[in-house]
Amino acid sequence: MSEQTQMDALAYSSRMLGWAPLGKLLLVIVVLVINIVTDSMLVPFVTLAIGLGLMAYSTNFKIPFIIALAIAEAFVILVFGCGMISVSGSSGEVIWDTDFLWMHFHMTVDSFNEAWLILFRGVAGISVMLAFATSTPIPHISLALRQIHLPVEVSEIVVLIYRYAFLLLERMEAMWNAAHSRMGFNGVRTKINTVASIAVGIFVQSTNLSDKAQVALDCRNYRGYFPVYKEPAKVGLKWIVAIAILAAAIYVFGHYTEGLIDMASLLGVA
Repeated sequence: MSEQTQMDALAYSSRMLGWAPLGKLLLVIVVLVINIVTDSMLVPFVTLAIGLGLMAYSTNFKIPFIIALAIAEAFVILVFGCGMISVSGSSGEVIWDTDFLWMHFHMTVDSFNEAWLILFRGVAGISVMLAFATSTPIPHISLALRQIHLPVEVSEIVVLIYRYAFLLLERMEAMWNAAHSRMGFNGVRTKINTVASIAVGIFVQSTNLSDKAQVALDCRNYRGYFPVYKEPAKVGLKWIVAIAILAAAIYVFGHYTEGLIDMASLLGVA
C-alpha cells in the first residue's frame, strides 16, 4: 500500500471524520496562534496535550512511516534551529561566551529560555497540525478552503501539491530500493554518490511525472476540484463558541503563568 493510500485510509477511518472540516481548521489555527502569542512555557504543553488527545481519539496514534520520518526530520531541524537561537543572545545574563573557528557563541539566560520556548511551541504545533492532517481527507480540506472563500486556484494548488508530493515519494522509494539492491549504499563515498544521483534523478523526472499526472487528470475529467459526494458537517455557532471559549481559556492561563517556569534556573545553568 502506498503512503498516499495509507494517509487516505487513515483519514477516512478517523473518528473525527464527521467533524466539520472548517471547524477543525479554525480550531487548529486558533490554538496555534494562541500558542505563539503567549510567552508562557506552560501554554505549549497545553497545546501539546490538545494535539495528542485529538490524535489518540482520532487514529490511536497511527501514522504512516513516511509521515513519521518527515516529523523526525522536522524535529531535528527544530532542535538545530533552537540551538542556534540559544547561542545568539544579545541581552540578559551571560551563561556561555566563546569563539570557535570563525563563529562566536554568546548564550544568555534570555536566549536560552527563548530557545526552549520555541522548541516547545514547535513540538506542540506539530502535534496539533498532525491531528488535523490525519483526520481530514484532502477533498474535505479543499472544501473547507472554499468555504472561507479562498480563491479556487489556491485550493486546487494545495490539493495538487499534496497528490504530486506522494507521486515523487513513490518514485524516490523505487529508485532507493533499486540502488540498495545493487549495493549502492556500500561505503560512505558510495552512499553520497548514490543519494546525489537519486536527488538529481527525482529532479529530472519530476517534469515527466507532472506531464503524466496531467494526462491522467484529463482522462478522469478533472475540472479543478475533487468532488465530495457525501459532504461532511458544516461549521455552526456551536463550533465558533467552543473555539472562542477554548482560546480565551488558554490565553488567560498563559497570561497568569507567564514567567512561572525559567528553564535556565530549572536546569541549573544560571
